[in-house]
Amino acid sequence: MLRKSRFILTIATRHLMEKRRQTILVIAGVAVGCMVMILTFGLAGGIIADIQNKIIDISPLITIKGEKVNPKQRMLVSVPRDFDGHIEIVSRIVPDELKQVKPYTEIVSLLDSFPGVDAVSPFVMTRGVLRYATLTRPCIVKGVIPEREANIGKLAEKITTGSLNELSYTKNGILLGAGLAAKINVVYHDIVRVTGENGEVYNLVVVGTFASGFGAVDDNNAFVNLRLAQTISGLSENAVTAVGIHTVALSHINNLSKEISDLTGYKTETWEEANANLLSLFERNNNITFFLVIFVFIVAGFGIANVLITIVLQKRRDIAVLKSIGVSIKSVGLVFLSEGMILGIIGAIIGNIAGHYLTILISSLPFSYGPSAVVRGNHIVTVQKVSYYLITMAFAIIVSALSAYGPARRAARLKPVEILRA
Repeated sequence: MLRKSRFILTIATRHLMEKRRQTILVIAGVAVGCMVMILTFGLAGGIIADIQNKIIDISPLITIKGEKVNPKQRMLVSVPRDFDGHIEIVSRIVPDELKQVKPYTEIVSLLDSFPGVDAVSPFVMTRGVLRYATLTRPCIVKGVIPEREANIGKLAEKITTGSLNELSYTKNGILLGAGLAAKINVVYHDIVRVTGENGEVYNLVVVGTFASGFGAVDDNNAFVNLRLAQTISGLSENAVTAVGIHTVALSHINNLSKEISDLTGYKTETWEEANANLLSLFERNNNITFFLVIFVFIVAGFGIANVLITIVLQKRRDIAVLKSIGVSIKSVGLVFLSEGMILGIIGAIIGNIAGHYLTILISSLPFSYGPSAVVRGNHIVTVQKVSYYLITMAFAIIVSALSAYGPARRAARLKPVEILRA
């Protein structure tokens, strides 16, 4: 068996060496396909990982929303059984209740000692209009307890000017997103005016700016103290719009979310559920890119098939001689199948190595997505995993084998008598 394999590989290698130029070109085609696929894997995985890290750095992993799991049903109109008249409902008689969590202090105390939870931060989300001089900008105001919010994510590390601690002792302080501050041209310790949903105007001191890396957050969000946000929203002191939770580990978030919902009676939402649309958008784009990369392999496969068909046509007499001296049909087919596999394996190895170093090079270069990007950063994030290289290698070998199958079958079917008589 070993001698037979050595015989097949020797002939296959000699055939490829005689066609060096075509062999090198085909190997280069496979290598380029593998390199592009490795780079695509690295970029796609890096984008998703970068988004997830940025979300986790600034958002709670679980959010208790101001909605009851089983809300009480309210009857709008009560009609006697013997009533046979006509009732027309023009508008809602009872207005919608403001979505809120209360008393939030009890829930926070309960969750502070809940297994698997390492940080809890109540907050109030409201909308306002930010004004400085003649410039105005709508914004989303998030009222927090700075000491607790610092434990939810890495907001303190995202501060570009000022500090999160200053927000703690400045009751009328506001921490602006870097993009938002730039749009209204304010700097540290400027006085801005915020008009809340209740129409009242509040004079606030800019205690700093932050840059989360998300354009939508940096251009529209601001942080204030919880009590100030409650006042702007018209909430009582024991009510908030939601409670943010950070967990010890990411692996059991879904189970933990359900347990917290059952315990508190409020609906909960994980960070993945809250950002499902954003994550699915990038995953969809990545899938489209992978399909385009597959065509590179298909082109390389045609190159393999072309080289092997040429070899079969030029080596018809050699094939006839091999068959006439007793080499089996199966062995002849394996010779050309081996040639395709050799081209694929060598190309895959070179492509994987080149893809590895190209991915490292790209991730090390300074790069800006621009001020209008959804996700911002100063370099391209890439991810490299062993599975990426194994998948690429397997795909290259499969394409090479399929491309070699046709020429191998054609060589095996040649009749030596007809060829030697010609």
